[in-house]
Amino acid sequence: MTVTQMLVVAGAFLIAGIAKGAVGMGMPPIAIGLMTFALPLDQSLAIMVLPTMLTNIWQAIYGTGFLRLLKRFWTMAFMSVAGLFGIAATVGDLGSPRALAWVGVLLVLYSLLALTKWRPAVSRSTERWANPVIGLTSGVVAGFTGVAAVPFLPYMQSLDIDRHDLVQALGVMFLFIIGALTLALAWQGAFHMTTTASGIAAMVPTMLGVWLGQKGRNALSPDTFRRIFVFAMLALGLNMARGLL
Repeated sequence: MTVTQMLVVAGAFLIAGIAKGAVGMGMPPIAIGLMTFALPLDQSLAIMVLPTMLTNIWQAIYGTGFLRLLKRFWTMAFMSVAGLFGIAATVGDLGSPRALAWVGVLLVLYSLLALTKWRPAVSRSTERWANPVIGLTSGVVAGFTGVAAVPFLPYMQSLDIDRHDLVQALGVMFLFIIGALTLALAWQGAFHMTTTASGIAAMVPTMLGVWLGQKGRNALSPDTFRRIFVFAMLALGLNMARGLL
């Protein structure tokens, strides 16, 4: 890995960590989107999983609702893992140039949804059937692209859930999805000495970014901070989606 590539990776995880610390989400698409300026998608995904797992473990256990939230969302977690493994076993398209373009499409869709004021409202009774459907769909999307953003994140934001529970629930779900992605990538042989070492080294700028994001969240309103990163994801998504033209 060249010096330029190492600097891009460090910068990507610093910025992604800031987003994670500020709003509790967005780390994988931001980190992957920035790293793919200097690295192939499969390498970016392999580097991404270790720092993402570290932050999601912390996010999932930080609070008092882990078991309660796991009981509420276990069907979503199970189906997301099943969907991801199903795609990895049958399609095996993870890390292809076309998948990179679809990552861009997902970033654009998620960014455009996040910029609107429209938010669907999902009742607790609807969750019984909606949770596994959203989980399966998100797992399939993650199996193709390595990014679980649509429809998972917009759906979670539509639930009747306390904002602190929401952040912890996102950590729980990402823990399962990224864990499954890690196994799928290992099965496809994506991990080697360079990507593993880079993933370990990336934990330092990631946690620094998380700390800075938490500090920034106190200085700016969450909405203002979130909009900054939404626009950044939109720009990255449009750049990557050009591969479909």
